Amino acid sequence: MTSVFAEPATEIPLPVSVRFDIRNHSDVMVQTFGEVCFISNDDLAWPLIRDDGREVARLHAALGAPELLMAFCHYDSGGSHGYAVFENGRRTRTRLQTSGLPDMPALQESGTPLAFEQRWLGARHYVEADTAPSDDAERVYFLGDREVVVPARDLTGRMLHDGLDALFGVCPWETLLTPTYRFFRLGAERAPDGEPAISRARPIAANKRPWWQFL
Repeated sequence: MTSVFAEPATEIPLPVSVRFDIRNHSDVMVQTFGEVCFISNDDLAWPLIRDDGREVARLHAALGAPELLMAFCHYDSGGSHGYAVFENGRRTRTRLQTSGLPDMPALQESGTPLAFEQRWLGARHYVEADTAPSDDAERVYFLGDREVVVPARDLTGRMLHDGLDALFGVCPWETLLTPTYRFFRLGAERAPDGEPAISRARPIAANKRPWWQFL
């Protein structure tokens, strides 16, 4: 973990403090599903998704040069969903959908859409009766005879779910599989009750507990 973040990392024994939060720069959660590993930390993933030109070579090497790497964010409470896909260390696709973030467009993307995105990009949609037809935010996309419906604001989140299933065989917040968990604290070792360092990349809205804190 030290090589991944290029700073000291100490494994935290269970049980983990209720203040542990992967939106803090110092807090890292690792989930392993067989050969698939998820490293959850906001400051690790967010720059790779937001900045299309962000360098990934050092991280790719530190992770053992995997053929396939995905950085993603899944913030239901803040309305931010996105992913960046790297094949053999080269960025091939990025899509980020946000809501209310200053100086950022509602949707930014690059690269050719991947197979798991195609069915949603070509999906039919309808407009909810009480909204104006020109308001994309109120569009509702659907598959088949409306067996699956997704509001436009959640479209990238649904694509992310499908992409994780398609590329890695598991979506960590929607699976019956039980992973192996490990937790780490970045930076110099501190007293157990010390306050974590706040994220340098994004402010923390603490009005809703993330899914992984219920584990």
